[in-house]
Amino acid sequence: MDIKSVLKLNAYRNIPLWYEQAYEFGLYTLAGCKGDQTAMMESVIALSALHNNALYHHQGDGKATPHSAAEQIAGICAAVFNEDIAKSQFGFVRPDVPVAMDNCGMGGDMITTANVSTLSAFIAATAGIPMCKHGSPANADKGKHGSSDFVGLCGINCFAHKLTIETSVERFNFGYTEALDTRYKHIHMQTHKFVKLPHMNDIIGPITNPVDPKIMSRRVLGVNHLVPTRVVAEVYHILNQIGVTQMDHLLVVRGFISDESDEGMDELSICSGGTEVSELCDGEITTYRLYAKDFGVSEVSATDVSPPMGVSKGDFSMQILRGERNGSVLDMIFANAALLFYLNDPALSWMKAHQAARDTFATGKVPKTKDNLAGFCR
Repeated sequence: MDIKSVLKLNAYRNIPLWYEQAYEFGLYTLAGCKGDQTAMMESVIALSALHNNALYHHQGDGKATPHSAAEQIAGICAAVFNEDIAKSQFGFVRPDVPVAMDNCGMGGDMITTANVSTLSAFIAATAGIPMCKHGSPANADKGKHGSSDFVGLCGINCFAHKLTIETSVERFNFGYTEALDTRYKHIHMQTHKFVKLPHMNDIIGPITNPVDPKIMSRRVLGVNHLVPTRVVAEVYHILNQIGVTQMDHLLVVRGFISDESDEGMDELSICSGGTEVSELCDGEITTYRLYAKDFGVSEVSATDVSPPMGVSKGDFSMQILRGERNGSVLDMIFANAALLFYLNDPALSWMKAHQAARDTFATGKVPKTKDNLAGFCR
């Protein structure tokens, strides 16, 4: 792989790789993760350079479009699915359920919120929706904020055996796969073991959940300020067309604090800026906006849904789970859980889906779901 050409002709000109180039580059990246030190160093440089706002939005001089930005992501992800996960020690996770969902985000938020996706997944699981969540530890110096850190705080083993995870999904409607578990894939050795830098793994990771694509046919995926939601929806459209994934119904979300700023979160927002959503359903992509009023709740400020001074994200999330935090932050959690209730039953309105999440939490059974998982996946 000629990395100098990738940098000179693509990354530094904000021109995405086409699918075939990206697939080849993905293979080179995997060679680095499996021991080739030159490939490791070069691919980290290239993946960092290729991961920028201008490239993902590029539409200039006829050389690239958002669709080709999607091809770049799709090509690398296809290599991970075909040559990393499929050929790993564990292979794909295959719980005996018709559908398992995920609501993983790519991180890199402009503000800090609770572990929204994991809390939402616990609510959905309590309501009987099979969840097989994917995630990783925090990749930052500011504290432990990643999904794996919170799941571990809940007493759940992030590195449980594949059979344990499959059984956990079947019995408790929740399983967790760790992105750093090399029994599934090696791609994350770069960002968490070799060099802690933000790069394309931030979006490759959430897409490459190791659950069998035949089973993971519905999901929510949160993106940050770098990537347009429609680009990620197009990634799945491409992967569906070539038979790598079978995503029937997808919601890609990007939350905003206000209309005047790109500050936001890789999850649904009930702040004044609302949420951009790109929905892939039956092969068609629709992009629209959702606001707090669509869920029947009031708009909130960023501080209303952020951990208070001196409270860590993990502790904040545990307080929410135990019912010690009420009001705005719960409205936001329920709105994100509503996305999962809607995917499970598209006949639900957003308000009814939000109410279903609220009613589930009100039973008091969500902490029990966490405790059951901790006991089983210890």
